[in-house]
Amino acid sequence: MTPMMGAVVAALAAACAVVALLLPGDAIRPDWPDLDGVLVAAAVAAVALLALGRSRASRWTALGLAAAAAAWAVYCLAGDLRSGTPGSSTGVLAVAAVVAVAAAALALDRSRRWPAVPLVLVLAAGTVTAVTVVPGLPVRSVTAGPAPAAPLADHVSGDPWSWTSPTGVREVVAAGTGVAVAGSGGDITGLDGPTGAVRWTYARPGAHVRALVATPDRALLLASFAPGGGRDTGSHHLVVLDAFTGAAVHDGLLDEVLGDADQLAPTAGVLPKAVYQGEDDFRIEAVELRTGAGLWTWSAPDSCDSPFALPASGRDVVLAPLRCDDHIAVLGLDERTGVQRWEFRLPVSGPSEKRTDYFLHSSPGGETLSLSLRHTQAAADVLLDARTGAVKSTLDSRVPARVELGPSPLLERTENGETLSASVGNGVPVDLAACGSRLAHATTETAYWRLCSGPSGPFLHRQALDSSPALSVPVAWPALAEVAPSLLSGTRRHALVPAPGALVVVRAGATPVLGFP
Repeated sequence: MTPMMGAVVAALAAACAVVALLLPGDAIRPDWPDLDGVLVAAAVAAVALLALGRSRASRWTALGLAAAAAAWAVYCLAGDLRSGTPGSSTGVLAVAAVVAVAAAALALDRSRRWPAVPLVLVLAAGTVTAVTVVPGLPVRSVTAGPAPAAPLADHVSGDPWSWTSPTGVREVVAAGTGVAVAGSGGDITGLDGPTGAVRWTYARPGAHVRALVATPDRALLLASFAPGGGRDTGSHHLVVLDAFTGAAVHDGLLDEVLGDADQLAPTAGVLPKAVYQGEDDFRIEAVELRTGAGLWTWSAPDSCDSPFALPASGRDVVLAPLRCDDHIAVLGLDERTGVQRWEFRLPVSGPSEKRTDYFLHSSPGGETLSLSLRHTQAAADVLLDARTGAVKSTLDSRVPARVELGPSPLLERTENGETLSASVGNGVPVDLAACGSRLAHATTETAYWRLCSGPSGPFLHRQALDSSPALSVPVAWPALAEVAPSLLSGTRRHALVPAPGALVVVRAGATPVLGFP
């Protein structure tokens, strides 16, 4: 009777292995079930069949096959855990394979001392544990309590604070009560703006942060993680964090097209996703950030198409490109319903085909949009109110508006990479000579800030938008031993971030983070 009970347990393990093939593989195994999973599941099924055999040789074969399957399943699980982005699939598969080893041994044992019922209980408990626990095993998280955020820094009035990141800095964004800093070790740290104190941490050791983006209201953070271990699977794991507490409010698999910072364009409440429909046409799906639930889907009307995703959103508006035979346009869709709120249209004559370009940027708070439309027959350059679509001003195509720097647009005229003239806000001329080599820059409501390189070292320069005198503050940075990589959000190697309670400066690849409250 004991061999038959072993075969029954092996059959249950085989069923569990089949279930594992239906579970998600996450970013490390986006095409699950893959060859590893199919081979292990097939081996466990073969163990169940061999355990039914009457000959002792077939049962010994079952035991050897089960041991090999278990060893490979555990190896796959260990690799997935090291990647920082495991799914539940290999965990369940490893449980099934290990129980299959015990079942094969039970089929060989005639002493009747091997209990089958505990093995079934182990199989059930192990499966539930793998499904619920394995995806979160790599996560290291320390959360904080709610706290109010100070106003965005606009002046420097106190001594700077300094915080040393455990790994090289890859990105910094204003969020919560200060800033969130992404490191090269798969770690994200929330710092308090006025003091520089660590409020919370979230890390996936082994994974790599590929993008860190805050919502326009700075209440949520979107962090995209790529699996480590040298495996480029083309998929990422998206985690939505509460920017004030560091608690994860939602996570899931993210397609590669949405894995980089220039393609994560959340509103305050939703993440737009562009889904390819064929023939150079996309539809937009809006996903609720806190729950992951789909809210609505928008597609271009008949005789038009939507050629790609736009890399920006308003505070509560999703932006959609539209291309028709007689016009090209950008639509503002309500973030909660998908209903069209406004349209900016550029009339054209004749089919647009692929002769169109859309250049769109949004201010950090999502209030203002800089839009350039290009067509072989027409063009438009405007600043728009993101909420209503109203035109704030018409721009010279040779002088683009940098609204992504802050609430006061910067207009620069350049030639061959050299800035010839610039103005900020309501036409205030920029003193170009005050900052010979600009490393980073940003605007606030009342000033234009630059991080500059000078003969005596780097310094912060504040040019007021009124008649107030300019201000320069030295920045004490240790020498960098090696060439720094660029930050995740582009080719820049330095960042200057007006955050709640402090202006924060970082250098890519270095560990010091400096704040000027």
